[in-house]
Amino acid sequence: MLGFGGSVRIYYCPTPVNLRKSFDGLAGAVQEYILQDPECGHVFAFFSRNKKLVKLLQWQDGGFVIWMKRLECGGFHIPKSADGRIELSSRELSAILSGIKPQRYYKRYSKKV
Repeated sequence: MLGFGGSVRIYYCPTPVNLRKSFDGLAGAVQEYILQDPECGHVFAFFSRNKKLVKLLQWQDGGFVIWMKRLECGGFHIPKSADGRIELSSRELSAILSGIKPQRYYKRYSKKV
């Protein structure tokens, strides 16, 4: 599984993107749809219209890196957010890439203050 540092944020594009795009096309989509700087070091997730393909774009060590996953059957379960939130936690991204519906899992123990 992918591991990201604690300061790295994960954003997903709320609109489907043509995933034939490569580095420059996805970087342009980051600026257009997510309104972030693609070279900031955060991770940007793009899902295809049919939810069978995902590409993750990240700036690392002076260049872009793309991770891609294609499902043979089924689709990714992307959380629907009523407030328009486009940020994911690393736990949510891990669940999505593993085929778990993020709405179904919950935190078992809560810290009492």
